[in-house]
Amino acid sequence: MEYEKCYAFEPESVRPAKRRKIESQGLHASWRARHEAYQKAWREQKQRIDAELSSINFSTVQELTTFLDEAAQSNSSEAIPTAILSTGPDTSSHTSVIQQLSRTQNAQARRVFISISATTGANLKALLKATIQKATSRNEGIDDEEDDSTFQRKGAKLLNYDLQILADYVREKRLQQVAIAIQDTEAFDSDLLSELIELLGCWLDRIPFAFLFTVATSLDVLQQRLSRGAIKCLKGQLFDVAPSEDEVERAFEAIANSSTSLWIGPELMSTALERQSDYIQSIDSFVGAAQYAYMSAYYGNALSIFLDSAIKASEVSADHFEALRNLDSFRDYCRGLLDNNAIIPLRALLDSDDSLFKVVGAELSRGGEALANVMIAVEVVRELQLWAQGSRATVPSKSKLYCQAMANKLAGSSLVRSLLLSTRKAPSDAAMRTLTAVMGVEIPKDLKQQCAKIKKELTEMVMNQPNIGQTLRSEDDIKNSTLRTTVVAQKVELSKQKSTLSKQDAAYTALLRRFTDLLEEYLNKTLIDPKSLLFHEIFLYDLKSPHRETFTPRPRHAIERALAAPHDYLDCSCCAPEQGDATLAASQPATAVLYQLYLESGSLINVSDLWQAFQAVLGDSEQTEEQQMALFLRALAEMRYLGLVKGTRKRADHIAKVAWKGL
Repeated sequence: MEYEKCYAFEPESVRPAKRRKIESQGLHASWRARHEAYQKAWREQKQRIDAELSSINFSTVQELTTFLDEAAQSNSSEAIPTAILSTGPDTSSHTSVIQQLSRTQNAQARRVFISISATTGANLKALLKATIQKATSRNEGIDDEEDDSTFQRKGAKLLNYDLQILADYVREKRLQQVAIAIQDTEAFDSDLLSELIELLGCWLDRIPFAFLFTVATSLDVLQQRLSRGAIKCLKGQLFDVAPSEDEVERAFEAIANSSTSLWIGPELMSTALERQSDYIQSIDSFVGAAQYAYMSAYYGNALSIFLDSAIKASEVSADHFEALRNLDSFRDYCRGLLDNNAIIPLRALLDSDDSLFKVVGAELSRGGEALANVMIAVEVVRELQLWAQGSRATVPSKSKLYCQAMANKLAGSSLVRSLLLSTRKAPSDAAMRTLTAVMGVEIPKDLKQQCAKIKKELTEMVMNQPNIGQTLRSEDDIKNSTLRTTVVAQKVELSKQKSTLSKQDAAYTALLRRFTDLLEEYLNKTLIDPKSLLFHEIFLYDLKSPHRETFTPRPRHAIERALAAPHDYLDCSCCAPEQGDATLAASQPATAVLYQLYLESGSLINVSDLWQAFQAVLGDSEQTEEQQMALFLRALAEMRYLGLVKGTRKRADHIAKVAWKGL
């Protein structure tokens, strides 16, 4: 065979004796149905998120569209129209605004959007090349049946950074404007940005450019960084963009919507929110975290098939019902039935899959309603905070209250008690505003009727008081208390004494206490522990480890742990440490042995000494010296590939340590 270049392998057409498993069995049999359920659930959720995000910067997008349209119609070649987006230190909201602007643009405007950043190119040629390539490629803003994926220029071939290519493309496609969005303006080299602006200003009579700048600092800083020639080429207008915190809150409200079938637990939600606040990122990262949570819930939990309202009992295998009966919440429910001597319903749930299927559907619906009521109670608490503190900026976000409520830390908490006490101390005008705000929330009908009755009585009290225009005072307000000083045995004692209240103030105090008692009863009843609900393992997903490993991975920690303790991964008896201490052993992988020797070395390692130490660890093994040398060289190459060591010019027979453990 050595003299032949190739040969044809023709195996015998004999079917294997063992039948292959083509179809999945057990809990894996519902994978396709769960995949379809996930696609349906996330499609509805994504539509709600897009609707919320599109409304947050709606006015800014409309103003930007009007500004660009007017600039395109003017056809002025004096200066480049520039929209300056003031985003503050959080420049991630710039991306969402540009995306909304590109989606909502008028197809008749024939506008091309290009986005460049400081990493697009290190010099002017690279920036021009990227700009021309992005502009002449296929884009959604041009509705032309003859539009190709890439513009093919006729005539003499030009360099790929020549703006004549873009000018010919604009003339052939009859474009009205080429809008260039410059991200992270402060990260650009000032000289490079000034050269780009001046060069594009020279081509303004042939290419209708427009700029969209992102300013994280101020206009004065931007003006100081640009040259005089670049400033003369710009005609700017300032626009304000909503901060990313508002975008996160709007996306959260869409995720925690009452019509959702899958709820994200407090641990996972708080982790995603902390990551979003610690690392300034676009809203797409938060939406991606929510989508990954949906994927993990539907793909990792076979019981998520019951979240699909269109599923039938005949389409679910018996293994899924057995898994239902092994849930902790179902076992607690069965113990409750047994304590109440409900033997017949309990037997039906344990023996009949159809009975269990009906109970699952009803309990999932009831659990979703209970969590939706929790969100309404959270909104009531937020309104109380708003009117108690008087400023929306100082009120905690709704997402933080959601995490506290879902963790069962809001009901009966010091926060709720302080809010109710503040409400009891409020004067009549503040109490009227609080009543109006609470009634504006979708609270239960009976509670709203009682609040309306209290509001009517309060209105009559204010109208019937002798001094019209004077607010009613509450007995619980500390302002209505006076300090009384007495001297007893040459010692001064201070005591509080209630001021004399009128009949109207006393009646107002009783009315206010009745209102706070109603709120306290409602909050204690509604803010329940989600884990006390039956089948909460299905509609409540709260595993943060997959999210943390995916969005904040620690590959270096995993590599160091695998090399330092290979037994934890291999789980073999030969590599097990004696008496719980990690020791060197010849049975361990060669790379793990070399890594542990590497940890004991200094910044410069003599390869000869390392080889002798490696030989001493292997000892009198079955390998020959050549085999041991091969293992040593392969382990050294793997450590160099991992970035732990590198060659050094100081000494030819030494290697330098690059990374230290734990850093």
